Amino acid sequence: MKKVTIITLPEYESLILESMGDTGVTQLKEVTGPEFEDLGGITTEVDYKALYEKVHTRYMELLAMGDIDVERVALSLDDLRKFSDSPEDEVQALLDETEKVVEELREMRRKLDEVKVKMEAVRALEPEEFKRCIAAGLIRNEIASRFEGYLKRYPDLSSKAVEISPEESFIFIFGPEERRKWIEALYLVFNVRDVFDVLDSGEILLVLDPEKRSEALKGYEEELNKIQGEMAELTIGKIARMDRILNVLSNRRARVLRTKVISVLQGWVPNNKVSVLEKAIDEVESKIGEDLFVWFEDPGHDDHHVPNPAPELQPSFLQPAWVLTTLRGWPDPHEVNPSYLSILIFSFQFGVMFGDVGQGAIFLLLGLIFTWRFKTGMASKIGVLFIPMGIASVIFGFLYGEVFLIEGLIHPILFSPLHHIGDLMKTILGVAVAEICLSHIIASINHIREGDPLGALGQHGLGSILFVVGLYLGGLAFLGGLSISEMFSHWTFYMMLTGLIVAGVIPLVTSIVPLYRKKVLVASAEGQAPDPSCS
Repeated sequence: MKKVTIITLPEYESLILESMGDTGVTQLKEVTGPEFEDLGGITTEVDYKALYEKVHTRYMELLAMGDIDVERVALSLDDLRKFSDSPEDEVQALLDETEKVVEELREMRRKLDEVKVKMEAVRALEPEEFKRCIAAGLIRNEIASRFEGYLKRYPDLSSKAVEISPEESFIFIFGPEERRKWIEALYLVFNVRDVFDVLDSGEILLVLDPEKRSEALKGYEEELNKIQGEMAELTIGKIARMDRILNVLSNRRARVLRTKVISVLQGWVPNNKVSVLEKAIDEVESKIGEDLFVWFEDPGHDDHHVPNPAPELQPSFLQPAWVLTTLRGWPDPHEVNPSYLSILIFSFQFGVMFGDVGQGAIFLLLGLIFTWRFKTGMASKIGVLFIPMGIASVIFGFLYGEVFLIEGLIHPILFSPLHHIGDLMKTILGVAVAEICLSHIIASINHIREGDPLGALGQHGLGSILFVVGLYLGGLAFLGGLSISEMFSHWTFYMMLTGLIVAGVIPLVTSIVPLYRKKVLVASAEGQAPDPSCS
């Protein structure tokens, strides 16, 4: 990991934070270091969270009006400088400007809805039907069924509803003229708008003339397009951009040291992602026309909780299998990366337990299909694991002479598990001992890297290896005919005893000797191994 420090003028802070957020390679941290200690007393704090809530509320109100194309515009450097000098005043000015836009949108929305209703009314009123109906009105869809239920009380009445929007429909009522008074009374009860409340007499006459009706519909469509064009011309890109900037600045995870003169940002970047961040910073510098003060450095002994990124496996198609290692824990930067060993050992164990040429081939085929079909998600991880698992199963299938659980089709190279249970158990135990020893070897390497070479000899190193190997070999000797009394004089017993003594004594030595403990701490902080002679 590299620690990156960026010093910038306050007006460019939002651009840098936004750019770093887009790359997604930097984890910001609290600014530390002796050179920044004196800045703690002159920092300035602006309540960006409150400003963001004001802008975001109005921004959401604008979006709720619909029919608006939102495209964030880039604020000019003058706008950024004004915002940096007085964020509260600039936000209030933007909100005042936006209020005018809101009023214009509301008026345009009212006109738009009015034209839509008229157009749908003319479209719904077929000339022949309108001539035959005794009443026509605009009714809310939620009460239309109840209204039609009342009409059914008179068998000589019939109706037809034409939905013109999710909220309203036109309803045509057919029947004798003497029912008109009763229908008008129903209009009052159900708050149905008469067609003459929607269309004037001239527009009603248009309905009765098919040619003029067609012309009227065309005119309404042109008016709708005109209003929608005017709404699209209203610019809300500036408030959209301010909403984005304030969202970035109000993020609690963006631990920025702010003063009236400069802003300081610090974060952690994986070594292989430094070039990505440098490119993003170059783009910001090209926008503002100025050079930023940026430098990268290795973590020092005062840096705590340094994040550890997920390693990149090569070839790249193995990367989804990294999840197998994370299930066992996340290695520190100084530790050996067990990813490749985990994949190898897991697949090897699967082959030992499920060695079968036919079933292994199926696993291999499924792995290839999953890897080709899925690039993300759990299916991609399973596919990557199925490939080495299938290969291991096929190999041990040949060693066991087994194809789809059938023996005899091929001659076993090693032995038949069903007929040599003892050999199989010895092999499984031998594999387990080898894996335990491998884990202790890795732990020993990690101790040495931490600056604790004596720790590589203790319970996580040589001592445990001697004990486990001695125990396994002693067990084989016992199964080979060695008596219990002979076991205590066998060399494997002394091997186990030596391992126990070493594993027990080394931790006591390293914890009791103060000088060694001090050197281990210093070496761990500086990344150097202590001299074993100090003990």
